[in-house]
Amino acid sequence: MPRAPRIHDPGSYRHVTARGNDSAGLFLDDADRWTFLGLLGDVTRASDWRCLGWCLLTTHYHLLVQEGAQPLWVAMHLLHSRYVRAFNRRHARRGHVFARRYHVATIESDAHLFSTIRYVARNPVEAGLCAEPEHWPWSSYGQLTGTRRPMSFLSRTHVLSLFDERPARAIELVRRFVDPVPGTVVPGTSVPGT
Repeated sequence: MPRAPRIHDPGSYRHVTARGNDSAGLFLDDADRWTFLGLLGDVTRASDWRCLGWCLLTTHYHLLVQEGAQPLWVAMHLLHSRYVRAFNRRHARRGHVFARRYHVATIESDAHLFSTIRYVARNPVEAGLCAEPEHWPWSSYGQLTGTRRPMSFLSRTHVLSLFDERPARAIELVRRFVDPVPGTVVPGTSVPGT
C-alpha cells in the first residue's frame, strides 16, 4: 500500500518523533546527541521553520516545530539522511538507523500545543531518567526556562510569548505548567495564564 502524502501547511505546528531501528539506540553517546543537535540547527536555519522544542532520549527523539515555507518532509529528509551518514560513519556500520519513516502529528488547537510543550519537556521524567525536566541536558526545556544557555536555533522568544509577553512571567508560567508543585492540579486542556 502506498504511503499517504505529507501535507505542506506553512505556519502549522508539528510534533515529530522518530525511533531507532529494531529498538536499538538512536543516540549511543553524547557525541551522537551533539551531532544530531548540530544537524538540527543547520536544518532549522535552512528550512525556514521554527524549532519550539526538542528532547533526545536513547531510542527516540521528539521535536516541536512550526512549519515554514519549505515543506516539513524536505527538512526531515535532510536531517535524517545526514544523521544516518554521520552515525554509520562514526560507528563503522551500515544500514538503517531509523525504524521507519518519522511520525508527525499536526497540532490542532492551543490546548494541544500547550500539552505537547509539556509532553516533550516531561518525557525524560516520565521515562525515569531524571527527577525534574530541567535536569535533562538533552532537552530544550532548560534553555527555555533560562537554566541553560539557549541554542541559536531554539525559538525561545516565540515559545515564551505563547505564555506571556513578559519574559519573566512567561518563564514562571512555563515552569508551573510543565513541572507543577506536587499536589496541584494542572488541567491538560487549559491554556497557561488564563
